[in-house]
This record gives sequence, structure tokens and C-alpha cells, in this order.
Amino acid sequence: MRIPAAAAWLSLAALAVGCAPAGWPAYALSAPAAPAEARAADVPYWPMFRHDGQHSGRNTLRRTRTPELRWRFATGGPVTSSPAIALDGTVYVGSLDRHLYAIHEDGRLAWRFETFGSVTSSPAVAADGTVYFTSVDHHLYAVRGGALVWSVELGNCSSSSPVIADDGTVLVGSNARKLYAIDRGGRVLYTVEGGAGFNGSPVLGRHGVVFAGSDDHSVVAIGAGGALEGRFVTGGAVRGSVALGGGGTLLVPSYDGSLYALGPAGDVRWRTPPTSAIESSPAVDEDGTAYFGSFDGRVYAVERGGKQRWAVKTGGPVVSSAAVTGDGTVFIGSADHGLYALGREDGAVRWAFRTEGPVDSSPAIGPIGEIVVGSGDGSVYAFR
Repeated sequence: MRIPAAAAWLSLAALAVGCAPAGWPAYALSAPAAPAEARAADVPYWPMFRHDGQHSGRNTLRRTRTPELRWRFATGGPVTSSPAIALDGTVYVGSLDRHLYAIHEDGRLAWRFETFGSVTSSPAVAADGTVYFTSVDHHLYAVRGGALVWSVELGNCSSSSPVIADDGTVLVGSNARKLYAIDRGGRVLYTVEGGAGFNGSPVLGRHGVVFAGSDDHSVVAIGAGGALEGRFVTGGAVRGSVALGGGGTLLVPSYDGSLYALGPAGDVRWRTPPTSAIESSPAVDEDGTAYFGSFDGRVYAVERGGKQRWAVKTGGPVVSSAAVTGDGTVFIGSADHGLYALGREDGAVRWAFRTEGPVDSSPAIGPIGEIVVGSGDGSVYAFR
């Protein structure tokens, strides 16, 4: 069932009778309550994909000098996984060589954990040191200190990056057309079925509402206990992760080439003109500006309200998602093998580094200002 964007959110009852209600409870998209595991952008490390449960992609640390390569760590396969960085500086990242790696802040291997398939998702690190991540071997893993704590079968391969809620619940998607909520002991609390796979990372809203994008072109809103609260349909698959933006908007990247900003009732507040498919997840600055990449090779900055501030062309598709520092530097990778630092105001290239493979991994910013990213050349790079 294809629903025009203007139809906004549909309740289950409306889907059954084919009509849209007047609106959806306004609290669902109001300013998010920060989860205990990650207190939004003021947390000076990077414990999960997009930094926090609201997917701000922002760290308040300020850059004071030009980054310099500190170390390079070689894995046994391409690294498309985006790193997570714990408070002690340990870097956690997956590789297509089927391993999750824990790397000391000085670049030495701490431990590695082998799965039965490629690890393309980004790990999430809980306060007790447990690392949650998925593998294309159909499992979600909980690992601590390099040892398995538990695993849960997800019914199909998964590239979804887990999010940890304030009560320790782990939320993750699967290509089995299901979104899972799993407690810290490995018990499945509930599943939500969609029309296609959930490849993006779920985002946490207020009052326990969870938003997740799907390959069936939609974003679903999930209430307490797994109840489906609403659904919004775009013109393409939603494989990038949605984010909570300025003014309580929900930012939705779509393969139809547009970034959508949805209001509290699921109304389209604005939409960028279609360009090329968007898989990059938007980062959100303090003033509500969103930064994201596109398959057309450009990085875009779009202000709250939908006005484009700038667009910068790289030499290849941009699947990487941006990381924004407190001084307004936007770090993002490109398939042209480069990692770029762009100015918030004008998009000027302040610094660039060329790896030996495409940079589809999204950079993470650690507690002492390190910038860590993976590359298709099989290496993890750390800059200071």
C-alpha cells in the first residue's frame, strides 16, 4: 500500500479502513528524554552508532588543531562498520572478516571475537562494558571482555546497529522483517513485524516511543510493549537511520533522494528536493542543521526549515554518516577513499585524509578528541 507523503502518520485503525486520522499524539516527537546509557550530545565519548539514542551524530568536544594520524590497525577484511568508543578510549568495530575488534586507545589489540559471518553493523557499549552487535550470521551478540555473554537468533542476517535504551533494553532490526527488543539478559521482550527488513538503527523518542526505518519505504513508530503507533511512507527504502532533529522533528533519509522532516502529527514540515539515494544518516547540529551524504557524491547541510546551506561534491558516493564536533567541524567519509573535515558554515574543506579504500564507515569522536573511522582497505584509522 503506497501512501502519499502528505497522508502523514496512519494508525492501525486507519490502515484497516483506508483513511487517515486527524493526527497522532503530539508527545511522540517532542524534545527527547536522554537515555541513561548516553546523555545526548554532551557525552564526551561515542558509545553507539550516531553517538546517542537520538542519533545526533554530535560530540561537544572542540577541535583545537589539525588532526594527525595516530595509529592504523589492520583487520582481515574491509571495515564498513562504524566504530564505537568507550569512556576509557577503547575502540570497538566490526570487520567483514567476521570479527568484532576491541582496540586499546593506543592502537594495540585488546581482544577480538569471531562470529560466523561479516560484521557490518556498529556496536553499542553499555555502562557495564557489555558490547552489543549484530552479524550477517543472523545473531545479535552480547560480549564482555572478549567472552560471549549471550546471543539471540534474529531469523535472518542483520546489519542494523543496536541502540541501548535507558533501562538497558537493546533494540535492533533484522532482515527477517522484524524489530527486536531484548533485555540485558538476552530475553526477547517483543518483536514488531514490518513489510521488509529493518536495516537502519532504531531511534529513541520520549515516553518509550521508538522509531525505525524499513526497506518497505516506511518509518514506523512503536509504543510501549511493541504496539505499532503509526507509519509514514516515503518514496524509497529507509536504510539510513532516522534522527531526532531541532524543534522535535524526525529526520528521515530515503532512497527516493529526499530528507524528510516530520512534525509531531507525522506532517511533512519540509522535504529536500530529490537528488540521489540517501543511505547516510543525518547528524544534527545544535541549531538544528542536518548534515548528510548522498549517492550523488555530495555532502549536504540543510538548515531547520529545509533551506540548503551548502552542498560539497566529493569523488564518490557518500554512504558514511557525519560526526559533528563542538567547534562546528563536520567529519564524513566518501567512497573516493577520503575522510573529510568540512566547515559548518560554508562546507569548506578544512582537512582531508586519503585511505586505501572507500570510507563507508562513519567516523566516531572519542573522549580525548580522537577521530576513528574504518576503511574498505581493511584498516581502522585513529587521528588525534
